[in-house]
Parts: sequence; structure tokens; C-alpha cells
Amino acid sequence: MSSRTDLLAWVNELLQINYTKVEQCGSGGAYCQIMDSIYGDVPMNRVKMSAKHEYEYLANFKVLQNVFKAKRIDKPIPVEKLVKCKMQDNLEFLQWIKKFWEANYGGQG
Repeated sequence: MSSRTDLLAWVNELLQINYTKVEQCGSGGAYCQIMDSIYGDVPMNRVKMSAKHEYEYLANFKVLQNVFKAKRIDKPIPVEKLVKCKMQDNLEFLQWIKKFWEANYGGQG
């Protein structure tokens, strides 16, 4: 398991962003970007990276759910929990997504 600090460093490095808390992943944008770094075909134009409201977060997670469905990734996304931006829920999902990334990322830019 990666620590909160390790995960934040990884996300910031990978996505060239500057998150200070795991809870910030609750907007869904970073998760979409991570999946895009693997597959390169996530419709990022539909992801609102500067989302501030829960309805915008939900729209971002809808994009993420569509990616999971299209790629046949059999992992339920606990959207209702993640959009509440609670540390523990986002930490657990971020740990899973990092493992998934390590198993599937091919080194592309």
C-alpha cells in the first residue's frame, strides 16, 4: 500500500498538477487523467478539471464510468462516496487506481 504522501507525489508528478490533499481527487478529474495516461482515448474535453460543485464532479465520474465500461474494467466506482471528497474513500480508490496504472501503463507520453 502506498502512503498518502507517496500517492500525492505520484499524482502530481504524473499529471503535472499541484494537489495538496488526496481529497482533491474527489472531483474525478485526476482519475480521468490517470486513465487517459494509460489509454490515451479518454474524452478529456468532457472533463471539467476546475470543477467546484458536486454536479460537476458527477459529470466527471460519468466519463470515468464510461471508460471503465468501454475497457471492461470490472471495478465498481463508489461515486457517491468519492464526490463527498472524504480522505479515506479517495485514498482507497487512489491506491487501487495506482496499482491498476502500474499494471497497465505502457510508458507512453
